[in-house]
Amino acid sequence: MEFFRLIRIGNLAMLALAQCLVYYMVVVPLLKVSEFTPSLYTWQFALIVLCTALITAGGYAINDFFDKDIDAANGIRKTPNISPWAMKTIYFSFSLIAVAIGAYLTYGLKLRQFALIFLLTSALLYFYSASYKRLPLVGNFVVAFLSALAIFLPAFADYEMQYAFRDIKLPVVNERMYNLRLIIAITSAYSLFAFLMTFVREIIKDLEDMEGDRMYGCKTLPVVAGTKLAKYVAIFFLFLIFILLVMIQIHFEWWSQTMAFFYQVAAIQLPLLALVIYLFLAKEKKQFHLASLLAKLTMLGGILSLPVLYYSGL
Repeated sequence: MEFFRLIRIGNLAMLALAQCLVYYMVVVPLLKVSEFTPSLYTWQFALIVLCTALITAGGYAINDFFDKDIDAANGIRKTPNISPWAMKTIYFSFSLIAVAIGAYLTYGLKLRQFALIFLLTSALLYFYSASYKRLPLVGNFVVAFLSALAIFLPAFADYEMQYAFRDIKLPVVNERMYNLRLIIAITSAYSLFAFLMTFVREIIKDLEDMEGDRMYGCKTLPVVAGTKLAKYVAIFFLFLIFILLVMIQIHFEWWSQTMAFFYQVAAIQLPLLALVIYLFLAKEKKQFHLASLLAKLTMLGGILSLPVLYYSGL
């Protein structure tokens, strides 16, 4: 159980779910409609998901290695009862396995740049834990970017999509090319949602951990600019997400699809507004902790909107 707490098994499951939904409810259906044959077998896509999980789990392990004293000072998240040596071993072992699998995918299946992506991601997580997270907004941006990259990765995994990315500037001349662009657009939208929600959640976690961060010299946004400004920054991005969702609903007239529209309102937009209000009123560490959990639930609601939209025919 300590090991599963260290690698945040719930977060890994949510990330794997997001990748599977993007691939099998966006990429594969639209490729088949366009009379393309998806180039990945199930086990090959499973390797991509496994690599992502290994890199992420290793990132959690090395983060706890560097933050064990800060976490103890903050007192909300109990540090897993695992030795620092074991944490470093987990990080390096998982990273090496992921990079090796990435090399196989790159050269064996001709999926370009996969080994490089996994190598750079693993290195970025190390430097994030060691230094970047102690700088205002830099660490928040890094984690948000990596979350968006993980969501976007399934769209980059198929041969046809790699050609679509290469020819992204060419005019759309037929329905097949339009569908490839549609895959990129939908995946980009979910990646943007993941980026913004992760960015907000990281700021909230910085608010929660401000006491320990200040004690150990971490210059996070709440420490440098104060609690009030950090809350306003997070609230601004929450409103931005809400407005973008409304614009999409208006553009595609999604209110005509009752189930999909009701789900978005109930599972994403209302929780966003609730989070805005709760975060505005929050003052104590435990309140920021609950706000972080609400942000995670909202992210899960966004992920689960994919099957709702898929079965609604949108």
